[in-house]
Amino acid sequence: MVAEFDQDHAAEMSAETAEAANQGAATPLFIKIKSLSRISHGRDLRLRDGDIIIAIDGALNTNDIDAFRALGDQAKLHDEKMLLTICRGEVVYDVFAEGRLGADLDYADAEASSAAEALFAKHHMGPKDHYQNYEALRDVQRHVVLYDTGYSAIATIAPPVWLLQHRAWEPLAAVIAAYATSLVVHWGVFAATTILMAIYFHRIQFRLIRNYSLFTEHYFWHVCAARTSAEAQFVCRQIDPKCQFDFSHVGPPDTGSATTPSHHQAA
Repeated sequence: MVAEFDQDHAAEMSAETAEAANQGAATPLFIKIKSLSRISHGRDLRLRDGDIIIAIDGALNTNDIDAFRALGDQAKLHDEKMLLTICRGEVVYDVFAEGRLGADLDYADAEASSAAEALFAKHHMGPKDHYQNYEALRDVQRHVVLYDTGYSAIATIAPPVWLLQHRAWEPLAAVIAAYATSLVVHWGVFAATTILMAIYFHRIQFRLIRNYSLFTEHYFWHVCAARTSAEAQFVCRQIDPKCQFDFSHVGPPDTGSATTPSHHQAA
């Protein structure tokens, strides 16, 4: 109870400090992530300590901490997503959040807030409904598997084609073997297999690619919202200039001295 009182009191004092500063400054003090809980929505989104939340749905985030948390509660209650714009150092990117981040929040100082607002002014955004979260998994050689988390009709209609697009060779071989075996047994069995495959891939979709990427020793690295895979690759390349993709829209990686990503970078 005492800890809860201290945390609420600290948040209240921070909100009052930010409100007073905002009244006397042209640039608002943006909310930043002070620390993330070990198990939290923010950690699932691969946010980091120090990330600044500069906008929500394309508008500057001038909310205090309590109001921001209330927005997260409303989003969760109504099954909606907030498109957060994050400033991490010199990189600005977007990500969908589905509720509270599960983080200890604070306010960035005036200098950091001013720099973040200047970067946001150069950040071009489109309509919210044009965006989709992309997950990026990276191995120790900085090879990145990138996929969007939205629904794909191709996965339901033609699972082998979808698996081929994602270069998931072992699942592709298993699916083709299942089709071939069922066809040899009886055309009715083949029809039933086709229907069951469609239902299975309709439900599992990107989770299969995620699990296959983990199987190939790629680890969760980054999540961002983008309109196209090219935009998502651009964000990844900004965060790690040495990351590489199978089908690159952003050219070859930085050829400087290669280093193995640290555990902190991979998180």
